[in-house]
Amino acid sequence: MNRRMGIYAVALASSAIEVNPLASFVVIPLMAVFMGSELEKSIYSPKFQRETAWMLLALAALEGFTGFAAGPVTSNIISKATFGLMTRGLGLELHLILIDPLALFFILHIASGIGLSLIRRGIRAAVIYKAIIPAALIAAFALIVYLNSLFFFG
Repeated sequence: MNRRMGIYAVALASSAIEVNPLASFVVIPLMAVFMGSELEKSIYSPKFQRETAWMLLALAALEGFTGFAAGPVTSNIISKATFGLMTRGLGLELHLILIDPLALFFILHIASGIGLSLIRRGIRAAVIYKAIIPAALIAAFALIVYLNSLFFFG
């Protein structure tokens, strides 16, 4: 499995955290596996940053659409526009489920940008790219998952 598919699988698995918070014990270590060991093929490449930007755009559009579908005023409009497929309840469920994948790609995009910026400035210390940034990325995602789980289980 290549790096891109692995990260997409982790993003999909992050949606399972809403159903079972113990899934975070699987998702967070998987993130570390797909960080990559070679800088050119890792998350610190411009290509990866573009990929995460496109995923962020798609997820943000879905988040906005499902937010309107869950809203008290706009839910009827969205329900009629989707011929009754997107109800207010389904819109709310999808809206809440999309938070973790959106957060994952947002954090990946930020980490990729920081790493790419450091590389362009000539900072080549491997510990930064293989330990510090991944640890911060995993800690940030774990914090978001925890805070989001408080909504469901708190």
